[in-house]
Amino acid sequence: MNLITIGDLKKGLFVDRPNRYLAEVEVDGAQVKVHVHDPGRLKELLFKGNECLIRYAAGPKRKTEWDMIAAALDGGYVLVHSGYHRYIAEAILENYEISPFGKLTEIKPEVKFGHSRIDFKLKNDLDEVIWVEVKGCSLAEEGVAKFPDAPTVRGTKHLESLIAIKEGGERASVIILVLGEAEIFEPNGVTDPVFYDTFYKAMNSGVEIYPLRVELDPESGIIKFVKTLPIKERINE
Repeated sequence: MNLITIGDLKKGLFVDRPNRYLAEVEVDGAQVKVHVHDPGRLKELLFKGNECLIRYAAGPKRKTEWDMIAAALDGGYVLVHSGYHRYIAEAILENYEISPFGKLTEIKPEVKFGHSRIDFKLKNDLDEVIWVEVKGCSLAEEGVAKFPDAPTVRGTKHLESLIAIKEGGERASVIILVLGEAEIFEPNGVTDPVFYDTFYKAMNSGVEIYPLRVELDPESGIIKFVKTLPIKERINE
């Protein structure tokens, strides 16, 4: 199921990452500076000599003329531009055949709840309110998708807000966009044990969590929905 298209993709070779928002890429024999929109570590994707996909996006207020879009891994490409997560999620929500929430009558992006801002506030045809936070998961090891790839205080805060929403009587959910090849999802307890604990606390509180596998076709730029992944049970609980 096609979701969105990212046009005008250009292949290059990754050279260096001077800081988390800047990369240097070799394309057509020249080295260009590229904006990295994902602050994660991405060490399994952004390493010297790895093939990547970039997109020309020059503008008067920009310091770089290119955006990093994706990087090669295991014969495919993994999206590494978090700016597209909202549009991918929105395309899923608008299609009741693949949306975890069925037919929706209202989709509001970026809605404030307490001191947090939640990605979507929805209403379905039963008049239920559903709050949805979206996370992009680029790390996959031996068929297991893992989030986060770096400690995330913000991610834990979002889970705590969703727990509060659920306790207040409304539905709360997390959509995890699984961007790499994987068959199952688990929170990354090695990288962030606090997020790990809060993740399972949220599940036990009734927060709905949907790891949705999507993939990018490097030739057409089409991102399509693949399937919903199961969640690994908590260890030693």
